[in-house]
Amino acid sequence: MAPTINKLIGQLLLETGKIDENMLETALEKQSQDAGYLGEILKDLNAINESDLNKALGFQLKIPVLALSYFSVDNSVIELVPEKIVRKYKVFPIFKLNNTINLVVSDPMDADPMNAVQTLTGCSIDPIISTKKEIENAIDMHYGISSYLETDTFQSDQTDITDLFDESKIVELVNGILGQSNKYQSSDIHIEPREKNIRVRFRLDGRLQDFQILPRDILPSLISRIKILANMDIAETRRPQDGRILFNSSEGRLDLRVSTYPTLYGEKIVLRLLKTTGKLLTLNDLGFDAINEEKFTRLLTGAEGIILVSGPTGSGKTTTLYSTLNIIERPDVNIVTIEDPIEYDMDNVNQAQVNRKSGVTFSSALRTILRQDPDIIMVGEIRDEETVELAIRAALTGHLVFSTIHTNDAASGFTRLLNWGVEPFLITTTVQGIMAQRLVRRICQDCKGPYEPSEAELIRLGLNPENPIECFAGKGCLSCRNTGYSGRIALIELLTMDDTISELVLSNAPGYVIRETAMQKGMITMMQDGLNKIRSGITTIQEVYETLGTVSRMSQ
Repeated sequence: MAPTINKLIGQLLLETGKIDENMLETALEKQSQDAGYLGEILKDLNAINESDLNKALGFQLKIPVLALSYFSVDNSVIELVPEKIVRKYKVFPIFKLNNTINLVVSDPMDADPMNAVQTLTGCSIDPIISTKKEIENAIDMHYGISSYLETDTFQSDQTDITDLFDESKIVELVNGILGQSNKYQSSDIHIEPREKNIRVRFRLDGRLQDFQILPRDILPSLISRIKILANMDIAETRRPQDGRILFNSSEGRLDLRVSTYPTLYGEKIVLRLLKTTGKLLTLNDLGFDAINEEKFTRLLTGAEGIILVSGPTGSGKTTTLYSTLNIIERPDVNIVTIEDPIEYDMDNVNQAQVNRKSGVTFSSALRTILRQDPDIIMVGEIRDEETVELAIRAALTGHLVFSTIHTNDAASGFTRLLNWGVEPFLITTTVQGIMAQRLVRRICQDCKGPYEPSEAELIRLGLNPENPIECFAGKGCLSCRNTGYSGRIALIELLTMDDTISELVLSNAPGYVIRETAMQKGMITMMQDGLNKIRSGITTIQEVYETLGTVSRMSQ
């Protein structure tokens, strides 16, 4: 039964200043025409958000409003309500006392969900209000993908796997894993067979996190399903294989690169998720501060030369290049790329992919690109002397070239080019700038709070313990799966070519000398950028230390 209304919702929102008289009249007029709840109409008109509505409903109906992200859940009560029910009605049980269940709902006026849970459990229901997003996050965290499995299916002693798990269930299971991974915006899925079960892990914000434990009995069917989707040989289990899956979901199209690897307990599968569509990030979103953004934007105005982005695998180099191309793309230029793989489908950009079986490598493709009348060229990675030679040639002939290399910092990029045999005068003539970057996790905004660093933490970052900086950290909540982090941002070090740097390169000066000179001229190091982002409450002192551990001994 729905709760008793004590005060009109419009009056409450008006009294609390969330809406004005004009908006209330507009909403009431719309309600008279279309019917429906006034609160929902106001939300549709963007006059209030879901949180405003929940607070008003809570006061109106005398029902508690809960920030579910911060609440500790009683796991025993979760077992009383099947996942199919909580997903169908968008509810979540959090606590049971005697014969009463506290049930979190997004719409307290809808009695059907409460009646369904009451009938199922035989318990009385006390509703609590929260947002749909928080309820969905709680369901995903505590129920996972268990609904795709029927526990009693796996109690059989039969040896025929086709009798243990029907094909339709396997299809649902795989789709569920892919869909959940996409929803959480993970970069990789790891399916790992163990002696007694199968572990499924997602890589979220650069870190692997356990997602689900599956029955070992389904391993052959699970592996076969993924192999079929990826056009692999299902009969081959002793050798590694590579494949590709195109997967359409409500979150957009996914391009998945699939790799199998035989292990002691069966084939391990890793799926790399490439989200080929969506919104590209701005320079500010990537992590550029005002100074670096201005310097980098200035580099992009040049009509020729080479701009390099350096960093280890997984440091966001390709994302930076995509965002850069999106900035400079316009109808009057021809942009051609060679990538491995194509991670993002860009309009008005001519993209090609490395295919070594067909003889298409970075160097061979670059030769062809030069005959395609390009204005701007993007080479996914410079890996050898031949590719760097062709990139230099392209820059010398009036093209703007973007690429990536693997170095610890920006200054080391010059050393790498010299080691590949590039003449110093060619480097100073063509290279406009080298940017190094690393990714650190952002603090979750839903559970962010002050953090007092220890003396040891301050010393590790070269800070004076007697003059500590203001720090923040995430406490952990449902929104961030109790990690305290949500999303990532780049720490950036941008070294631009000028007369002083040019003279050092021509004299074959070591990387550390170039680095120190650039710092004297105002270059912001990755460590300095990290400290700035700590002070701004974007990331934590632990993240910066762990990420820059290999370079933190260098001068700040």
